[in-house]
Amino acid sequence: MADINEVMEVWGDYISTIDDWELMVKGIEPKVGGCGLVYEVPNPIDRPQESFAIADMRQLELSEPHSHANGEVEIYFIIAGVGKIAVEGENIQDLSPGARIYTPSGKFHITLPGEGLVMAVVNTPPFNLDNYIPLSPDEESVASAITDLKAA
Repeated sequence: MADINEVMEVWGDYISTIDDWELMVKGIEPKVGGCGLVYEVPNPIDRPQESFAIADMRQLELSEPHSHANGEVEIYFIIAGVGKIAVEGENIQDLSPGARIYTPSGKFHITLPGEGLVMAVVNTPPFNLDNYIPLSPDEESVASAITDLKAA
């Protein structure tokens, strides 16, 4: 498994150099899903053990609650806007430019976008749809997390 601190440092250094995320994704067809418009960007820093995407959550009211299986972790780097995230329904954090959020494998997470939320997303190992586990917002623990997130 990758050293998460190293992954966050290396990608954080790269992401801090992004001046215009919209220019970066120009010509890439976004996937529409539970995390808004997701632009899968070819890995810009030659780290084949990780994948990189831009998630444009500006038109989203609430992300799809989900987790990742088989050791896949997700790291969010906020590049624009504000919002809140709940990881496993307990750890509610504010999101603003420069924030870095680590979501461990097997722990569900939900994002409540505020105004203009856009994030860079790094998965290690690389994102695999088979590892993406959507959760119903009606599940008791998820519903409780959503309520807490909206109240925070």
